[in-house]
Amino acid sequence: MIVLFLTLFACKEEVEPNGVYQVTVTGLESDCTDDNAGYQETFNYRLFYEGSAAEIYIDDKLFAIGEQRGCFLEYETQSYLEENGDGGFQWQIVGGADVQAAAGGCEDIPEGSDWFGEEFLYVDPSDTIGLEDGCTYKMEVSGKLVQEEE
Repeated sequence: MIVLFLTLFACKEEVEPNGVYQVTVTGLESDCTDDNAGYQETFNYRLFYEGSAAEIYIDDKLFAIGEQRGCFLEYETQSYLEENGDGGFQWQIVGGADVQAAAGGCEDIPEGSDWFGEEFLYVDPSDTIGLEDGCTYKMEVSGKLVQEEE
């Protein structure tokens, strides 16, 4: 699938996403810090898929790759290195969500949502003061389809 996208971009064709979802990520719990409550951020997830292979972009940057089976989409990001004044750590997000297009038909999605699931941010390894190796942030992802492929 990546070859397909690279070929289309190389030919200067505009590849439209299969759908754009406005997704709100809400912190539920964490064993990394005492409190994950209050974290909330909204992103536009641009979903591209070919067969079962899927890619999610935020703005024009690849966020995650995954596989879609029916209504369920599993995805993960690459591993990132983060450094700050207290040290450094690597993190990766692994997620799963029920995702539906405008036609609907996905039974496990709450009324009023088109994207609903969880993401887990895994931290490993860490030499940051106060951040344990292997700790996890659990987040809910919920959103609406705001643009479908034309």
